[in-house]
Amino acid sequence: MSFSTVLIISLAAGVILIIGGGLMMYMANLVKSAYEIKVQINSEVEDRLNKMGDELDKKSKWIKRDLLEEIEKIKSNMNTEAQTKVAELTQPFTARLDALEAALKAERAEWVKAVDSDRAAITNLDNRLKSLGKPGPATRKSDDKEAASATEPPAPAEGEAAKPAAAPPSQPAAPTKPAMPPQGSGAATWLPELGNGR
Repeated sequence: MSFSTVLIISLAAGVILIIGGGLMMYMANLVKSAYEIKVQINSEVEDRLNKMGDELDKKSKWIKRDLLEEIEKIKSNMNTEAQTKVAELTQPFTARLDALEAALKAERAEWVKAVDSDRAAITNLDNRLKSLGKPGPATRKSDDKEAASATEPPAPAEGEAAKPAAAPPSQPAAPTKPAMPPQGSGAATWLPELGNGR
């Protein structure tokens, strides 16, 4: 081979080596830049994900707060509606109870009046019976004289022998006092029809 061919081959080999080395360096720079870009993208993605997570947390907190407020409003509305419905349902019953209580109070007042009038009538009858059972002072004196004359035996005649004193005649039984009813007993037990003390 001649020197020129060797020189051309060596120059071609040098050019190939230079171009290959340049390509290798270029490829290394490309790989390095791609790696840097990848790292940068990953960091940006992480930052954005963190920001999105924070925003989602904030939004979820807001949503929870709004939901809780809405739930409280719904509860208060339901409570007020339930109270109004209960009041509407219990209103006729309370009116009936009030009417019954008023009627019972009026009836009780009437019963108290009737009992008081019965007691007054019983006391009046009791006083009348006591006044009828006690004799006056004039009748009591005449009764005492009659009893004394009845107990003394008559004087015997001169010709008649002394006879044993006869037993005094039996005195008529005193009028029995009607039995008084016990205090506090009902008028219906001993007075069949009192007429409520009228």
